[in-house]
Amino acid sequence: MLLVNVLLAEGVYAISDSTGIYSETDKSVFQIRVAHKQTINKATIGSGFVVLAPNILATNYHVVSGFVNEPDKYVLEYVSKDGKKGSLEILDLDITHDLAVLKADKDLGPPLEIAAIPEKGARLFSLGNPMDLGFSIVEGVNNGIMKNSEEKNILVSGSLNPGMSGGPTLNENGQVIGVNVATSGNEISFLVAADHLVKILRRIEERKFKPVDDLYSAISKQLVNNAQLKMERVLEGEWGVTRIGQFQVPSELSKTYRCWDASPNFKKEVLYSLISSSCTNEYNIFLSNSLEVGGIAYEYHWLETDELSPFRFYRAAYERLNDSVPPSNAGQEDVTNFACLTRFVDVSGEAFKATICRRDYLQYIGLSDVLITIAMVGHPKQGFIFNLDLVGTDFNSAMDLFQKMLENIRWQA
Repeated sequence: MLLVNVLLAEGVYAISDSTGIYSETDKSVFQIRVAHKQTINKATIGSGFVVLAPNILATNYHVVSGFVNEPDKYVLEYVSKDGKKGSLEILDLDITHDLAVLKADKDLGPPLEIAAIPEKGARLFSLGNPMDLGFSIVEGVNNGIMKNSEEKNILVSGSLNPGMSGGPTLNENGQVIGVNVATSGNEISFLVAADHLVKILRRIEERKFKPVDDLYSAISKQLVNNAQLKMERVLEGEWGVTRIGQFQVPSELSKTYRCWDASPNFKKEVLYSLISSSCTNEYNIFLSNSLEVGGIAYEYHWLETDELSPFRFYRAAYERLNDSVPPSNAGQEDVTNFACLTRFVDVSGEAFKATICRRDYLQYIGLSDVLITIAMVGHPKQGFIFNLDLVGTDFNSAMDLFQKMLENIRWQA
């Protein structure tokens, strides 16, 4: 039997209050630091907790990302409540759920047990080291899994503070049900469900606690697999529809997408009207402080004019809107240059000029940014533009989405 299975304990007595939780778990929670090798000053702080074995710590990926991306510049270490420090190495991670598992240079404390998410309304206790001020505990209430979110995180009524990221959130029995990941203020916080952590721990046990061979290769595979899986779900699901001008178009592609009206207020001096809709999956996977992937955004524009000549209509409005800008901060050190292909395509019996641009990530093999724009031609007084931007995705999956979206854009007489 795997040791992880033993962690999923059931018959544990209730500690029931924050005082009991504190006394039972404070020896198992540590500060996690990314520090500069030369100055020894900390660059990032978070929290972590002992799990599976006395020298194994769990935390968020974003807490240790500085070390992952620049191991020659930084060191990774833990700090105990009494100020003792030690070194850490990364054993494995799940970048799509913002988790990392670390190995300490010695035994640190008793491993915390892992349990299933309790019922809604159950009291929860989040532990960590907020703002480098020392060990702290925050009480909250479980509001369940966020069904309409790509992350499927646990929503908690309670305010996590900076520095608590990576710490455990416990049920009333003192068992880990989630890992602190984010807060949005107003007593709203988010946890990564602990079952994602269990999957990493099982992988580590199967490798006999050896570190993953190539972190960047492992991250790349996770990102590509995640992009493919999420695209398969989108392609197989039911899409919403809306009308933009003379076209019926896809709106929300699933419950995790949001569409908004983006039409500007009409101004007579502009001499044309514009109806716009903008949609996004509101999803980003953190890679570094300057790099996130996973976002998908698309927009539609319908233009009409009675005042402008075809030439002026094109120059004043059409040309300006028919231009995609990469919604990413990726720089030359991250990606290749864009390569673009332009051709004419038929969409619902109408002629469109389509431009597809792609650039590939240098370290994350198999990941690409894809920018697509199509513009209707042959109508001197009417225009329609569709832009689709995907950040850090699988290129073939992006093309599958584009093809299906084209098939669902239909001219309405």
